[in-house]
Amino acid sequence: MKKTFGLFIILFTLILASCGGVSTASTLMVIEKGQSSNNKEYWIKAYDPYNQNKEEAFKIMIQEKMVWNLIEEDKEYFALYSKKGDNLRVLEDIQH
Repeated sequence: MKKTFGLFIILFTLILASCGGVSTASTLMVIEKGQSSNNKEYWIKAYDPYNQNKEEAFKIMIQEKMVWNLIEEDKEYFALYSKKGDNLRVLEDIQH
């Protein structure tokens, strides 16, 4: 019974982990900030200065305007972001 329960927990954890998107934690250099014309979507363009060139910068969506307001261009941050769907990256956490 204990082996069956343990196996169930392991399988459940693996299935749950495979359902989510891919999360990445890295250092980011923010090179640009922007927002949609209706001020409902906020984003930054950034790249990992230790693994990428400035030309390889990618867009990360910011869900809250307050967070977007605190981020500065040409500053380095440590960030956690997830990739969902077709190259849509969403910021989960950011630290200076």
